[in-house]
Amino acid sequence: MKQPIVVAGAGVIGLTVACKLQESGRYSVVVVAENAPGELPTGEKQSTKWASPWAGAHWRAWASNQDTTLQEMEIKTYRAMMSIAANVSEAGIHVAQGIDLFEELPEEKPWYISMVNDGVELPVESLPENVMYGVQYSTLLIDVPKYLNYLSTRFKSLGGTVVKKHIDHILDATQYAGSEQDTMVIVNCTGLGSHTLGGVCDQAMYPSRGQTLLVNAPDAKRTITRLGKQFGYIIPRGNDTVIIGGTTDKNQWKCEPNALITDTIISRALNLEPLLLPVDARVLDKDAQVQALKKNIISVNVGLRPMRDGGVRLESESMRTAENGKVVVVHCYGHGGFGYQSSLAYADKVYDLVNAAVF
Repeated sequence: MKQPIVVAGAGVIGLTVACKLQESGRYSVVVVAENAPGELPTGEKQSTKWASPWAGAHWRAWASNQDTTLQEMEIKTYRAMMSIAANVSEAGIHVAQGIDLFEELPEEKPWYISMVNDGVELPVESLPENVMYGVQYSTLLIDVPKYLNYLSTRFKSLGGTVVKKHIDHILDATQYAGSEQDTMVIVNCTGLGSHTLGGVCDQAMYPSRGQTLLVNAPDAKRTITRLGKQFGYIIPRGNDTVIIGGTTDKNQWKCEPNALITDTIISRALNLEPLLLPVDARVLDKDAQVQALKKNIISVNVGLRPMRDGGVRLESESMRTAENGKVVVVHCYGHGGFGYQSSLAYADKVYDLVNAAVF
């Protein structure tokens, strides 16, 4: 008999973990989440409480040169996603050229440039104004809605179950574990929800508000990120639309779009990639270019990244139900802005922790 496992949370981390556990053949997995991939009623948007649908997303290293733990998670996921891009067209992952621009000269070469495909340093004379250093490499673009639907569909095809339900306490998830076991296992992938979720209430969690624009820009094929005071990024989704951003507003919970921020995002994005515009608009003056790109806005988006002081919480915790039943909670949350690009490696770590709890 397969061991029942409940995964709380249906973002990219929760669904990736659920797929990993279900495909092992050892477990019968139920995902319980207030928000999950699927069709919404006309006019409705996904909840801003659910971070995953609002991501860009692309693979761009978040780990510092000193953070070897996160480096491992990112490069393992990079390699796994390269394989998915080559072999699973329905996943919505594509290989593209990535460019990272640094306004300040790094003390040492970024760790990832020697580990990714086609990594090179850019000639200084090719850099934009006020940029001191740049790198170019082959990276991954992730069509977020398509990838989340792929994960959800794959999980269900493996025999997994998704229950759309809000839980107030992490132990509420045990009611979806089916028959009583000697040890019930819950995997907590609730992201920012862990800030207020009963039994967890992690005060190290906080939001980083991000505002982005989804625009129609079929000629833009590269993902470009500028790091510094003029922070901005461009992430094509492989379907003629592009995410441009953005902001990183720490401890900001408000999710209403800001029109001034929209103008700033457009202006900075055009400095990074003129190909965001149609050919006939590229000869216009700057103000006219901004207005031209505004006409191609599909949506203005605001999401909350699930940041955590101290980094990702990845550990097991023993609890007891009201009936004194033993529960092991495996926590995996707090991935900030690097959830997609580290998700597959973190799922492997969770799998090991679950095996240790069960066997």
